[in-house]
Amino acid sequence: MTQSLFDQLGGEPVLRKIVDRFVDRLFDDVMIGFLFQASSVSRDRIKQKEYEFAAQHLGAPVEYTGRPIAAAHRRHAIMTGHFMRRLQILKDTLAEFGVPESVRQHWVEHTLEQMPLIIDPERDHCQPPAAGKGS
Repeated sequence: MTQSLFDQLGGEPVLRKIVDRFVDRLFDDVMIGFLFQASSVSRDRIKQKEYEFAAQHLGAPVEYTGRPIAAAHRRHAIMTGHFMRRLQILKDTLAEFGVPESVRQHWVEHTLEQMPLIIDPERDHCQPPAAGKGS
């Protein structure tokens, strides 16, 4: 039987350390920290939901108990630039912890798959206008 990505990572204790560092970096980031600090959700709650979400997509028998991703992010004006900054912080955090390449690759790809659920194309001014629209 093949080991899950969660197990390859080192299980709960390692994932919790990574998520704690990652969320702290998000909150403290000069470019996107305001999105998290303005939220009514506590840092500890975000850490817990990030842990559940990551554990689940890494193959752990952990249930994600948060709201659906689109619903949880809908009220925030998250643009492509914000999303990409978060992705870079994730990549940096995974590198800092020496996360195995297979786990890093999966996590980054999974994050990118979530982008359409998080970015509101109607409000995303970071995207160039579609061909034929505006000049």
